[in-house]
This record gives sequence, structure tokens and C-alpha cells, in this order.
Amino acid sequence: MIRFLSFLFFLCFFSVCSAKELKIFLLTGQSNSLGAVKGSPASPELLKKYEPKETLYWHENFGQREGVFPGASTSWEQVRPAMPRYNGNLCMGPEYGFAFTLEKNGWFKDADVAVVKASRDGGDNSHWQKNGQAYRTLVQAVKNACAGVDRSKYSKVEFAGLLYLQGESNAGTSVPESASRFLELLGNLAADLKPYGDTSALAAQKAVLGENANWAGKNESDPETGNLTGSLEGRDTEVQGKTTRQVMKDLAESRPSLGYAPTRDLPKLTAGDQMGVHYSGQSQISIGARFAYEAARMAGKDTGSVRSGRYDLPLGSPDAWMNRKMPGKNVCVWNVASSVKPSLVSGVVKLFGIRVEDPAVKTVIVRSKGSSGDRLVIGPGGIRLAEGKNLQLRTNVQLAGRQSWNIPGGSAVEIKPSPVQEKAMPVRLSGQAEVHVTQAEGGGETAEAARVVLEQVLPSALKCSWTLSGKVEMTLKGMEGKAVNLGKVFVKQGAVLNLNGSRPVAGSVVNQGGTVNP
Repeated sequence: MIRFLSFLFFLCFFSVCSAKELKIFLLTGQSNSLGAVKGSPASPELLKKYEPKETLYWHENFGQREGVFPGASTSWEQVRPAMPRYNGNLCMGPEYGFAFTLEKNGWFKDADVAVVKASRDGGDNSHWQKNGQAYRTLVQAVKNACAGVDRSKYSKVEFAGLLYLQGESNAGTSVPESASRFLELLGNLAADLKPYGDTSALAAQKAVLGENANWAGKNESDPETGNLTGSLEGRDTEVQGKTTRQVMKDLAESRPSLGYAPTRDLPKLTAGDQMGVHYSGQSQISIGARFAYEAARMAGKDTGSVRSGRYDLPLGSPDAWMNRKMPGKNVCVWNVASSVKPSLVSGVVKLFGIRVEDPAVKTVIVRSKGSSGDRLVIGPGGIRLAEGKNLQLRTNVQLAGRQSWNIPGGSAVEIKPSPVQEKAMPVRLSGQAEVHVTQAEGGGETAEAARVVLEQVLPSALKCSWTLSGKVEMTLKGMEGKAVNLGKVFVKQGAVLNLNGSRPVAGSVVNQGGTVNP
């Protein structure tokens, strides 16, 4: 009998200890929260690449007209795009990139994560007040979702925070009252959701505010890089000298509990409507990733030195990084959450190293804000690019330490003058380093060369040794007929050095089986 009771106690103890916590993030807002991507959905390749696998998902989207979003969840399911019956176009909001980014980084691996989404296809923020349609629908969706939770599997249900992307349709008093109405929303949810789980995070105002889009914005394509960005110019509704964007941005910056996810650097959709206010499917993945980084930072997770979406801030600002800390000994990463606009160097910015992992653009640009004293220092972390990505450093560059540059075939690291200078002033390439440039793994015999381009630089202060190995090509541009001192350049078999008529210091180029073109 004692043995049986001991076994029963052990079984109950094991069951309680093995039960996990369920963290539920609430997602609501209007059409960009809904994900009205219309004729510009994410490609099948992107959907496969960023597909969440583990995050639980419950959606009960709704519209200005009743019944336009049939097919609400009846059980927990996988995060996926939805297709409302009223227009036959996919809807995919921030939930996709949000869930994928949390899973990829494993920030909440001690719990299961879920998203409950109830988003509207329009309307000002009055709908999210106590008895508004949006508020009532969101609360009912949470109630329905929690009724479907397996309580034997979870020891606790916690509402970990609110993800809010709303504001384009605000008008009248809903503009200056955006902040107060949002805080009221958090307070109401904290009180009314208590029967269904722990609401302490909501009571502590844990939330991420998404930057509302402007109207009539037009995408801009950079002819040199091919980058497609959203126009920062557009129409904002202004009431009493205030816009929703500025009111909500000020609110986020005034409270450490609130996160902020910029959006306006991201491309709008190009088919489906002419309003210039809705983001494309690819942009929605980036918005979701930005929400994820902010949610993780607010939860005290180490989000690393990832470039934030704050396109308006130079790299020397803490808010230019997802964890709001200046990089120290961490390699700095540009990925799908990072700014699409060029990153600015103002003064001296020290980066241990640079990784272009998975950005939403083909070319990442880091350029001078405009002063001749602007300087980017790259340390021993070196440079590593993902396949098909390029890095342009359009500022004075200083190299330091023993470092590796790993570049895929067809991709390039380019050091060239900044376009914001009044005159095309040469770039100062300086420092003391041992740089090993190699082609990233996977480059076969037919693969394109990995490229390093030095354009119109003044390397007189450079004390480096360069080792070019594999199918790597270094090219000097804009220095024809000039004496150059790159330090010592070792050109190994398979590598190419194109001098283009420049005159290296005697003995500075050592050919070890490669090709040196005069």
C-alpha cells in the first residue's frame, strides 16, 4: 500500500512538474494587422522559408460588415495565411514573421507560445474602447481560444503581451486620444481576461506598438542597388497639431514597458488597391519579426546586436539596435527585421563584425551621415554575407584585428564614397588588420566569383595584409594612375586582383598562383 501511494505521489508530482506554461500573445488592429496584402502576397518561397512550425494559433478576424470573415478557428492550429471569402485574397499579418522569429531564436523555449488574433479591416480606435466591436470581438476570441486549451498539459496560461498595429483610419478625437485610449485598452484587457489566465503582463502595460502607415505613400526603387523601400512621404491625419504616429511613438518612448515596431521603410503592396497604405506580404514578415524582437526584449531576453528597424537613427544610437544597447563584443547582424533604408554612420561607430544574414533587401548599405569625421571601425568579427546579399560601406572605414570575410559567389563587399558629400571625396581606408577573404562554402567551378571592390579610396594609412583565396576577385576602381598602398596582398590560386591601372607600392602584391591584372 505504501509503495502504491508512493508511486501515485510520484506520478502526480511528475505530471505537475512536466506540465508547461502557455504564453499567449494577443494581436489586434486594423487592415495592416489583419494583413490585407491583396495582390502582393509573400511568394511561396518566402512562405516556406519563414513558415512557423510550433506556435499555436487562433484567429477570429472580423470586418466592418458582418460575416465577411468566415472560417474562424474552432481549435488551435498552425500559423498560416487566411483567405476571407469576400475578396478571395490572402490575408497575412505580422503573426507569420512574429511566430517564425520567436521559434528561430528560441527565446521562449521554456514554454509553449500562442497567438490569438482578432483584427479588423478598418475603423478608428473607438472600436477598441470598452464596448466597441473590436474590443468585444477580441475578448470573445480569447474566451473561445482558452476554452480549447488542454489544461492537463499546461500548468499556467499567461497573456504575455499585446501586439497592436492600428491608426491609419483614426480621425477627429481618436487622433489626439490615441495614447490614452490604448492605455485604457490595456487596462480593460487586464481586468476582463482574468478568468482565462494570468494578466499581470497586460496590467504592467507589456505591449508592442506598431507604427501606423501613412496614406498615398509610393515605393522607391534604388537604381544602383535594386532595393525597394517604402516612401517615408505620405499623408497623416492631423488633429490639434497631432498625428497618431507621433502620439503613439511618444507613448512608446515614454514607458520602458512598451516596445515600438517601425514600418514605414518597408514596401507597400503594388497591386490590389491604389491607397498606398497597405504593406506587401514580404513586408508583413519583417513587421512580424520586429514585433518579435521587441516582445523578447521586453521579456528580458538577450536579442543580440541586431540592427533595428529604426531607419531614422544612426548606428551610434542605442535605439538603432533591437536590444537598445550599443554593440560591444557582439557581431552586428542585419536580418529580416532590420532597416531597409541605409544605415547612417555619424561620428565613430565601432562594430566587432558584420553579418548580413537574411535581410529583406539584396544590398545592405552603411553610409556616412555627411561629416568627413564619420568612421566605421570593423573589428575581428569580420564580414559574412548570406547567399545573394551585398554589403556597401559608403563611409570612411577602419579595419582592426585578424578577421575573415566570407562572401558567397556573385555577392560583394564594396567600400566606396558616400553619396551625401558635396563632392565625391575619396574614402579613407585605414587601420591595421590581417584580412582573409574567402568565398563562402558551396561555390563550385561554375559559380560566380565573390567580390571585394575598393572604389576611390585613400589607403595611405593602411597597414594590412590581405589574403585572397578561393574564387575571390578584388577590384580597385577610380584609382587609375595613382600610387596605392593596400598593405601586403597575397593572391592565391583561383583568386584575382584587378589593379585597373593603379600603381601598388613595390613588393606589396605577392602572387601565389592567382591572377593579377594590371
